[in-house]
Amino acid sequence: MDVMHVVGNRPQFIKLSPVSRELRKRGIQEVIIHTGQHYDANLSEIFFEELDIPEPARNLDVGSGSHAQVTGAAMIRIEKVIEEFTPKCVVVYGDTNSTLAAALAAAKLCIPLIHVEAGPRTYNKTNPEECNRVVVDHISDYLCAPDRISFENLIKEGIAKDKIFFTGDVMYDEFLYCLLQGQDNISLCPDGYILMTWHRQENTCNRERMEKIICFIEKISYDIILPLHPRTKKFLEVYGLEERINKIPYLKIIEPVGYKEMTVLLNNCKLLVSDSGGASKEASFVGKKCIYMLDLNIWPELVENGYIQLMDIDNNEMVERSLYEIKNILAGRKWLCRPEFFGNGNAAVKIVDVIEKIV
Repeated sequence: MDVMHVVGNRPQFIKLSPVSRELRKRGIQEVIIHTGQHYDANLSEIFFEELDIPEPARNLDVGSGSHAQVTGAAMIRIEKVIEEFTPKCVVVYGDTNSTLAAALAAAKLCIPLIHVEAGPRTYNKTNPEECNRVVVDHISDYLCAPDRISFENLIKEGIAKDKIFFTGDVMYDEFLYCLLQGQDNISLCPDGYILMTWHRQENTCNRERMEKIICFIEKISYDIILPLHPRTKKFLEVYGLEERINKIPYLKIIEPVGYKEMTVLLNNCKLLVSDSGGASKEASFVGKKCIYMLDLNIWPELVENGYIQLMDIDNNEMVERSLYEIKNILAGRKWLCRPEFFGNGNAAVKIVDVIEKIV
């Protein structure tokens, strides 16, 4: 086998899709390993079908647990499938525990390791993914940076320049591809709305913090569409907050949506309120602002150029500033164009050029 991809959650399926299409176009053999880190059907199987990704050869059924439990279980199982398929290289995506587990397993078996979306930094170790990013980048053999700041971060950390490639962002490739195909879903969009996503550990594992987010929603007083993540739904139930959130008259809670539907929702919304690093970046692809519900600067260029406004829900000043910004956007006093930070939609071609050197 030429290439083994290891993926475990929705953003990784999206990043995998354009790379897989390009590999198949060039006749390069691939095998996909799904760790099962996201085990809800709406968050895994549906994406493989929707994004035209080949079925995984294995689902490792890692499921949920502590960071150590998920990483350890995934690493043990990934090591076995690497030994079974003996790929010429392993490709990992992003910064999840699945990414870290696959990177460690491949590195210890001396299999060339390619990291797609290398180099983003928050420089905040309380962010669970930050350690994953740093470790994976420093044990990878080939690093594909999605933007110039990520590229420079890797140089500053002493990684050899000949190992780093500025490819652009595969998420932009896939966003354009799916937006074009997803326009048939335009009927799901009302005339005007705010799109919201809410799922991060930092914003769901604390009752007081969830109450503050609900209070923030109540103050917006504008139609909001919220595809509800299973984790968020679970903790709303655990903390007894379901009834309160369901009483917000302008909040429409829907089931998790597929990626094509999400691109259409983003394209037609007024703005995004989210704690997703991926979605906050995707909003910029169609010139939409994101109120990011964490004081965590994952995409510095987008923050500096006004595409993302950081908001710690525990900081009253930041909350009020965000509400004021939302008011201005809804009144039509703010608009943005698509940025050019993430390449021009051919990142997958450049990534597969790197892979071809190995296989």
